[in-house]
Amino acid sequence: MDEIKLSDADQKPTTSAENEILTEEASTEQSLDLTKAPIHNLTPEEQIPEKPPRKHRITAKEEKSTKIGTTGFSSSDFHFVPKQLKQGMKMNGCTMRYLILTLSVLALSSIMANIVCFNFTVLCMPATDEPWNANHTYTGYSKDEKTWLFSSVAVGALFAVVPVSLSITRFGTRKVFFFAGVLSALATLFTPLAARSHIVFFVAMRFLLGISFSACMPTVGAITSTWSPLAQSGLFMSALTAFGQLSAVFSMPVSGHLCASTLGWCSVFYLHGALGLLIFTMWFLLYRDDPEDLSLMSKREIAEIQSGKDYKQEEKKEDLSFNAQSGSHISGKSSEKHGKVPYLEIASTPSVWGVWAGALGDLIAVQLIHTFSPFYIKTVLEYSMEKTGWTSALPVLFQFLVKVIAGHSSDRIHGFSETTKLRVFNSVALGVSAVFMTALAFLPKGHSMLGITLLTLTTAMFGFNGGGFNKCAALVSRQYSHFVLANIQFLWCLAMLICPVLVGFLLHTGSLAEWRLVYLIHAAILVITNLIFCFLATAKPATWTDRSIQNVSKRRTPVLHLAA
Repeated sequence: MDEIKLSDADQKPTTSAENEILTEEASTEQSLDLTKAPIHNLTPEEQIPEKPPRKHRITAKEEKSTKIGTTGFSSSDFHFVPKQLKQGMKMNGCTMRYLILTLSVLALSSIMANIVCFNFTVLCMPATDEPWNANHTYTGYSKDEKTWLFSSVAVGALFAVVPVSLSITRFGTRKVFFFAGVLSALATLFTPLAARSHIVFFVAMRFLLGISFSACMPTVGAITSTWSPLAQSGLFMSALTAFGQLSAVFSMPVSGHLCASTLGWCSVFYLHGALGLLIFTMWFLLYRDDPEDLSLMSKREIAEIQSGKDYKQEEKKEDLSFNAQSGSHISGKSSEKHGKVPYLEIASTPSVWGVWAGALGDLIAVQLIHTFSPFYIKTVLEYSMEKTGWTSALPVLFQFLVKVIAGHSSDRIHGFSETTKLRVFNSVALGVSAVFMTALAFLPKGHSMLGITLLTLTTAMFGFNGGGFNKCAALVSRQYSHFVLANIQFLWCLAMLICPVLVGFLLHTGSLAEWRLVYLIHAAILVITNLIFCFLATAKPATWTDRSIQNVSKRRTPVLHLAA
């Protein structure tokens, strides 16, 4: 195309003064609106964003509240993260919550692994007064001593579950869970010394592990309500509650290998304790009780996490449930501005009763599988000692895989109401497990492969509970889910005491008929508790999560309000 050129007559002559004025105006216009300037004409230093982010001025109060001990770090300062990496993580979109989720799962698994590793190590460690020998063959602890060592964890957890829940409300999840993790790691590191000193010291270390364990489920509730979008609550709940399976999958083979090596049984506790300190240090440096306090978070991801968590959001945008006034309470941060947790209202809500009923049935049955399946596999299915260890880990591994897949699918499935999905997933977790457990009860001897298959299917179905009562707890209680799950923690500890007593009462000789009665009773418990859950379950938030909610069903209204 031919260029069109202006003739000399068409061009208006300008004086030198006018040229200076035009140049100055163009320069001023370009400095005021850089978006109109061609990018290719700017140097790399001049290519700045359209609206540079304004630096946030941290007040003295904020700086004091976000200090990490005396190290000088604050929630807005990550000096150990390179600037380029920090910017890349922000521009990467909604990814930080998954990093938080991963570290939290590892931290939860570390606490549980410190407890589980003893379940295998007790087979290869000497009693307190028993002399060591080169062959590493020991008589071990007596039956009564083992009972004390196993039950001391449950006693410690029962002792601390209420104080831990109150501490999370007052001091925040970050501080309380970090303290629990460090306590668990130190108790594990000192376990070999305590075991060689006196049985009382050994029991005391196990008691401390129980105290640390009591912080797990409240932490799961707080992290889910704080860091998970409502659309991903099933995924978060399933992943976070999978720490029981992950810990067993890691601890059992590692403990077995170390016990058989020249390092001996002491190395099992040293490895678990050291890993616990490392994991919790990383978790503490990254985790925040409020996503907005983490400088690595992008505004897009914060908005996605907060979306739908405030019923007044459409009418009043600034009144978000995760803002400076109420968000810290949701995440477990303490503040004088926040009201108290409505403990009595929560405890008198029918939908919460359904959550606790489903949890109790699930936990009693799971405790049966995890504690007594090795004994069943060896005595009834007649597997060797070596095969029993790996075979016992197989059902737990499948349970973990099903839990993650089921939790994710419960968020992705559409076309059904959320309440319907809760009932279906919980019915698969408890009802279908009861069916397989009943089939296992009538399995004759000599069918080892079929027995392992039924045991694996029974255990794997429990993985659907992430989309059942666990997810229901998060949806109903919202910002107070840490208290609801703290009571599930209490029920878990109660199941740890009830199940051994019940099985010990029913099993005298370990015959096939006695095992049939054990499985049938546990299957009946599963069916009854699932029916209670399905009748009371709802996906709608309770009235005490938002006082503006009106015209609600009786299932999510406290009985105290109905009586009034």
